Amino acid sequence: MNYGFFDYKYNIQNFSSDLFSVPHIIFIILAFVLVPTISILIRKTDHKKIDRFLKVYSIVILCLEIVKISWETYYDITTGRGFNMDGIFPAYTCSLFIYSMLFAGWWKKGKPKEYCLSFITTIGLLSGAIGIVQCNGLNWYPFWTFGAFYSMFFHLSMFAVGMFLLISGYKKLDWIDMIRGWIPMVILSLIATPLNYEYGADYMQIYEGSGVPLLSTLASVLAAHKLRFLFTQIMLLTYIPLAGVVVCISKLVYFIIDKVKGRKLKA
Repeated sequence: MNYGFFDYKYNIQNFSSDLFSVPHIIFIILAFVLVPTISILIRKTDHKKIDRFLKVYSIVILCLEIVKISWETYYDITTGRGFNMDGIFPAYTCSLFIYSMLFAGWWKKGKPKEYCLSFITTIGLLSGAIGIVQCNGLNWYPFWTFGAFYSMFFHLSMFAVGMFLLISGYKKLDWIDMIRGWIPMVILSLIATPLNYEYGADYMQIYEGSGVPLLSTLASVLAAHKLRFLFTQIMLLTYIPLAGVVVCISKLVYFIIDKVKGRKLKA
């Protein structure tokens, strides 16, 4: 092993990718088995305890992000690359999990808390699940490194918190949550869009659609016709049906549960 646990991507030599390596596949299986199972086992947790959990975990996630940004910035500056404004600023779709957790945990009542809970349990949950499988951090870092662990832990947190809030009944989804969960995305895009067009970054994947071949091609075609702004709008709107997928699954599960309970009562 020619790298240390905390080594930065530029210092790791002769590495291609650990995406879908044996450890990563084991991690995927454990995540999708244990998260729903544990959530079901602790589903009767008192909602006041969940409130406290959200408060504590929101601080944990925020502190870890600060550590991660400081770690990356240290290497960027000491290796002569300077502050990485086009990639290090927390304006990604997944970054919204941090802000939403703070509002969900510390905002007592009202629309900000409700909209952030909608994001956490729809787009956030789905993004976490996708991030567990398509963990881009493993394209840059070997599995047994801080960079890879942080990426996997962060996406696991998104998936686990969203799943637990739904299974515990702390948050019950309705169709309106597709829009409620999307509104925090729109707010973040007001920061991400100027950064993208100024620095050529791809925050929220609304500039180049990086990592997704079909989206990248669409972005390139529209950019060639000076219509990149149209791609930005298309990508933002795409998140609404993605939120709808989670709402639909949630409603289907509750429908099945109600039917099963009804049959048991009749019997």
